[in-house]
Amino acid sequence: MQRAVQGIERGNQRRTYRQSIELPIAIEVSGLPAPVYGTLVNISETGCRLRSLILIDRDRDVRFELKRPGHKAILLRGQIVSRSTPPSGGGYEYGLTFKLTKSERETLLKEIQEMQRREAAARADNRPQTVPAAAPAAATGKQRRGSVRTLVGFPVRYKTPGRPAIVAEANDVSMGGLRLICLEKLEIGTMVELRFTLPKSVLWVYPAAEDRTEITPFGPRRIRIPDNRRPFEEMIVHGRVVSRFAPLRDREVYGVQFTDIDGYQREEVARFTHAVQLAKLRSE
Repeated sequence: MQRAVQGIERGNQRRTYRQSIELPIAIEVSGLPAPVYGTLVNISETGCRLRSLILIDRDRDVRFELKRPGHKAILLRGQIVSRSTPPSGGGYEYGLTFKLTKSERETLLKEIQEMQRREAAARADNRPQTVPAAAPAAATGKQRRGSVRTLVGFPVRYKTPGRPAIVAEANDVSMGGLRLICLEKLEIGTMVELRFTLPKSVLWVYPAAEDRTEITPFGPRRIRIPDNRRPFEEMIVHGRVVSRFAPLRDREVYGVQFTDIDGYQREEVARFTHAVQLAKLRSE
């Protein structure tokens, strides 16, 4: 009897509970040549809610990886069933229904339950969750990449502890970090403060902001196309030097991993990298 009651309770939890999460993801959308970048807002074993600056049609099949530090990535597949415009800020929020096998659903449920346990432990200890430690990297060699990067260069000011800021160059930027090109020799593990503004030259690939009428099964509906052409603002993020590459024109080249980039900054980097990809596709 007790086992049956537990089964009923577990079933109710599966149908109703959604775990809040702010996780940047790359979303593969059927019919689109390049990934769409956004944020996973919440998730259950049956579906999730996504936020992105990119317009995606309803009924599109999508897939993405749920990947947390120290855990094996879980490939999730589903279909966009709803779309809404947040009352503040740009972009869209999407409701997604998963298309998973029974074993895939069980794996996802275990992952969600692990998230719940970690949150409960953090609340019990009355301390905030810490930023996952950077994966160790060799002093030289190839850098491990967890997200899409672009090689477009831009100026950056970096500052190490106890030293004044120095103007340098950066490229190969992603939501996880960038490549820093400078004259100074830095030790692996050095913490740096970075100030930079992403180039706006590629934003022409996005449509202009406008209100548009969309025909739906329920009749015409007005939707708002966000202003993805708006210029980028200066970002201030902190990072850690995790790798060193071969010098470039007598300058040192380092891989820097972000340690405190927030959700908005991640989406702005995603807006930039997605624009670069679209510009490259259209020029081919």
